[in-house]
Amino acid sequence: MDTPLPPGSRESVFLAPPMAGDNGALAGPDRRAAALLLSRYNLRYLVRLYAAFEGDLLLPIVLGEVGLYNIGGLGLDDQTLTSIIRSTADDDFRQLPLRPCNAFSISSSTGIPRETVRRKVSNLIQQGWIARDQKGGLTITAKAARLYIQPLDQENLDDFLSTAERVHTALGSSDA
Repeated sequence: MDTPLPPGSRESVFLAPPMAGDNGALAGPDRRAAALLLSRYNLRYLVRLYAAFEGDLLLPIVLGEVGLYNIGGLGLDDQTLTSIIRSTADDDFRQLPLRPCNAFSISSSTGIPRETVRRKVSNLIQQGWIARDQKGGLTITAKAARLYIQPLDQENLDDFLSTAERVHTALGSSDA
């Protein structure tokens, strides 16, 4: 009798049958090939984040959570939001109706302890990537928004697009 694999375990990603709604599109070797390609990309990306954030991988998680929460209040589609942020000067960016969050909400959504989040927020404020309003609400700055819109560098964008193409090719092999 086989013991079920815990959800999210390394082995479950590679060996699990297609999930409901897959319609068999990611069965067997196709699923494993796509998972391997994505795992390789994710590892390379984590190494780039590690270097960019001086070895602190919690900083981009906290920064990302604050930013996504903030822009979630704008109610805009991705293309419109990207266009606004790309064309908005720093002074105009401060006028966007961003939805502030707090350390508790970041902790709740990420699972990172609240005190750790507070330390990371302090660091991000010192870096100029997060601002705190008079009520204590946290919002991303224009500096952080530019970081979101632009990949860390051209190398990351090229790596992502190449990986996406390779995953698409691996999944397309079942069409033959």
